[in-house]
Amino acid sequence: MKLKYYEIDEERLLEEAKGKKIAIKLPEGFIPYATKILDFLEENGIKAFLLAESCYGACDFVSYKEIEKIICIGEAEMPYLRKKYEPEVAFIEARYDFDVSFLNKAFKFLGKKVGLVSITPYMHKLKECKEYLEKNGYEVFIGKKSRRTAYDGQILGCDFSSAISISNYIDTFLFIGDGFFHPVGLYLASKKNVVVANPIEKRIYAEEIKKEADKILKKRYAMIAKAMDAEKFGIIVSRKLGQKRMELARRLKKLIDEKGKKAYLIILNDIDEKIDYMEFDCYISTACPRVAIDDMDKYEKPILTPIELEILLNERKWENYEFDQIL
Repeated sequence: MKLKYYEIDEERLLEEAKGKKIAIKLPEGFIPYATKILDFLEENGIKAFLLAESCYGACDFVSYKEIEKIICIGEAEMPYLRKKYEPEVAFIEARYDFDVSFLNKAFKFLGKKVGLVSITPYMHKLKECKEYLEKNGYEVFIGKKSRRTAYDGQILGCDFSSAISISNYIDTFLFIGDGFFHPVGLYLASKKNVVVANPIEKRIYAEEIKKEADKILKKRYAMIAKAMDAEKFGIIVSRKLGQKRMELARRLKKLIDEKGKKAYLIILNDIDEKIDYMEFDCYISTACPRVAIDDMDKYEKPILTPIELEILLNERKWENYEFDQIL
């Protein structure tokens, strides 16, 4: 079945849905295709719920008693959560096939030692990309997977550890994928040049990554400045399975209290405009690290990451800024 640019395995979808009270969960980009998937299942004798909630990856799950199984389409599983999902979750990855020879457009931007990284829809082509680069004279490194990633070389918006583990051995990272969020995060985390090879557009992006990083840093600096006079801090904690960081939230509360300000713990699964109407001057999100970055323009009140709070309270220098990660 084709969803936008990507393909999913119809046979596996039917197999996973057999004999279950199931629900389908989709990333934001696939939501427009929800009826196509539900119609396909119904045509094959299967009725399913649609979980039309946030889907920031394989970590974004809470318990549902009304259903027996969730089928998450488009994402790869997080191995360390495999036995913790309730109910059971099956992951059906979306894949995009492409001719790796377009990588020759990236050669002029690469050093001789290349760190290869990617995201779910392109992971199945990573070995072929590596072989192609090696045939053209490059020494290629792929980092080992973490407890949160399903594949060697895979990075998440909240986990760059696979790449960081090889950063001392390489000159340049080559990111196989679409979008700038992951490569910008990797650039900030590793301080290495990151080149993007977008298989859908068949385009290479190099200078754009640093420019995009500078743009985001300016916005984040402005967000920290906006929070300078804050006295009441709301520390947001998520109940979502792979985003729950209560220990970190308590540590941040203690830090804020020690600075003579007030901090309050808030359980909030989906951060939305309601935060503008609560009696807090500033929020710290210990939930999905992408929320504060991606959604910053939605809110009137500043929302910071834990790392940005450390900068605000003079516990970390601005020069050591990096994206928040869950490791």
